[in-house]
Amino acid sequence: MRAVIFDCDGVLVDSEALSCGALNTVFERYFDIDIGTDYTPIIGKALQDSLGYYLEKYGVKNYDLASLIEAKEKAYRDSARGNLQSFPGAKEVLKEIKDRGIALAVASSGSLSKIRFSLTEVGFLDKFSVIASAEEVERGKPHPDVFLLAAERLGVLPEECVVIEDSVNGGRGAISAGMRVLGFPGAFGKSDFEKIGAGFLVDGYHSLMTLLRDNEL
Repeated sequence: MRAVIFDCDGVLVDSEALSCGALNTVFERYFDIDIGTDYTPIIGKALQDSLGYYLEKYGVKNYDLASLIEAKEKAYRDSARGNLQSFPGAKEVLKEIKDRGIALAVASSGSLSKIRFSLTEVGFLDKFSVIASAEEVERGKPHPDVFLLAAERLGVLPEECVVIEDSVNGGRGAISAGMRVLGFPGAFGKSDFEKIGAGFLVDGYHSLMTLLRDNEL
């Protein structure tokens, strides 16, 4: 293992509820549509794909995608500013990885501005030498493109990377990239990650630290 690649929302930053909730704000404001709170079909996907899922689901025909993207990003920042936290043990794990000389990267479906905003809010922006966003590649998760971009920028081979993901869409993308995947607890459980071939399901950062110290990654 030469690199660990982290997803952002739901892994480095406890932001899934706020990020997904911003979609509710947009659809209620623009279309008077309640999309509910089951976000499993879109967790891990790029914003454009997430919006597309709900636009198709509810048969919305007349819309300006660029305006919806801008509105969702603003709704997220407005709700998240000052309210974001990371997860217990995350800071210590990042330090342990860095101290071992292992490279760190973020590969997220979020926009670059959103990733940087979220990481800044929890004090993690300076921890990562590489950030790769789905807006920089042709295809977002569950495709491998953003993970391959992160590996390329790190100067490592895909098989030398371990990916920490909380979504099945992200896990599929990392596996397609030829990387090992550790499932992080969230909307998906152990059986969901086992079905896609993820190597481990950690309980959180404390169990991830145990794997690191036992050299089981």
